[in-house]
Amino acid sequence: MRWVLLVVGMVVGFVGGASSIIYLQSSAVRDTGEMSIVFAPKNYYDSEQMVAVSGTLTGPSMAYPNNTYSIACYQQMRECWMTYVDAIGAQQIGRMDAPSAYEIRSWTKNEIVAGYDAPFGCFTTTITIARNSKELLWVEEPVNQTKPFCKDAENVVRKFSIEDSPGWKRIHKS
Repeated sequence: MRWVLLVVGMVVGFVGGASSIIYLQSSAVRDTGEMSIVFAPKNYYDSEQMVAVSGTLTGPSMAYPNNTYSIACYQQMRECWMTYVDAIGAQQIGRMDAPSAYEIRSWTKNEIVAGYDAPFGCFTTTITIARNSKELLWVEEPVNQTKPFCKDAENVVRKFSIEDSPGWKRIHKS
């Protein structure tokens, strides 16, 4: 009888231990924060009259690194329109505001350069789309640094690019 109880105890212990290990490993992989939201991968579209790039804006000091941006440039209108949403918490997405417009400064077969010079802001934005490599570079440069309203503004150039979302990379890394 003791041998039966010993064998049953060992089997129950083994099953319980294995179940615990499986549970702990699966819960460690499961992300319940803002990174649990999976945005679509980077996308690029190019035609004679329109170029569009969408994906995650990545770079240093992003308040919300899990985001999705969409930037569409229209040659005839001489504008690029941008809109975005951020993952701001566990199963939470921030507000999608109206599109922001950026004036197209240059449109060639190789690249598009657009920007916004903030007359009352503390930085200017330049967006460059390299059409051959399908890459987007977003650069913010400090301006008006001697104005009182910019006294607390960062005085650094910040560079960002559009990439696949963190969730998409995590799912498709294998």
